[in-house]
Amino acid sequence: MQSRRKRKTLILSILVVGLFVIWTVVPIYMLISQSVKPESIMFADPPKLFYQPIFDHFVRVFVRNDILGSMINSVIVSVSTMVLCVVLGALCAYSLARIRIPGSKFIAMFIILTRTVPAGALMMPMYVLMRELGLATSYLAVIFAHTALQLPFAVLMMKGFFQDVPLELEQAAQVDGCSRMRTFVKICIPMTAPGVATTGIMVLLNSWNEFMFALILTGRGTRTLPIAISSFLGAVSIDWGASSAAATLATVPIFIAGVFIQKYFVRGLTSGAVKG
Repeated sequence: MQSRRKRKTLILSILVVGLFVIWTVVPIYMLISQSVKPESIMFADPPKLFYQPIFDHFVRVFVRNDILGSMINSVIVSVSTMVLCVVLGALCAYSLARIRIPGSKFIAMFIILTRTVPAGALMMPMYVLMRELGLATSYLAVIFAHTALQLPFAVLMMKGFFQDVPLELEQAAQVDGCSRMRTFVKICIPMTAPGVATTGIMVLLNSWNEFMFALILTGRGTRTLPIAISSFLGAVSIDWGASSAAATLATVPIFIAGVFIQKYFVRGLTSGAVKG
């Protein structure tokens, strides 16, 4: 009886995982398929599963639309945003988790409330601010905007990781002569490295895919990948082949990075889940 129940649970688990894999893989397959499919059969009915792949769409994306420049811009913006959010967020999160600050609970609540503000409501104030500072259409404008959007998330994420560090280790380090900052760098950061890495990865992904602020704050020479991809959508027509090729290229760097850092991501998501 018990073995039959386990078998049913196993079958149900396999079905759920299989449906999730199909739900995830099919859109990726369709995207890649559209990027190498000739335009004459792109919307054939019934769809043609077997055809001679072409790479004209990729050539057009690189030659006519300078997708490589947009990709470099996205790397500059997303990596800079990640570094700022991790450094500033770690300092703020550690302060809220360990240092007795008057009104720390109010500060934490305020940070949570900032996450409830719709991003669209901040677009015009952010644009006016950057224009007054003379930063409009520059890298710094997008980096500062993305940092402002992602920093509350980074603080909330890392605050929990720092709270899981045993307080006795920090006290022992301070007894041995370590300052508060040295304890933070030598004890807390190494112990929360998976969590800090996970936060950085999520900030990087959010910045890489962000569209609205990049649309109003970048110029022709600083536009990021999402803006470059949207340029294939015309008023009366859509270049499906080129847009699919550009979207495929946009996923490659994140996919490669994910392969190398997935162990830190999983460890960071599960750290603190089990306590002895």
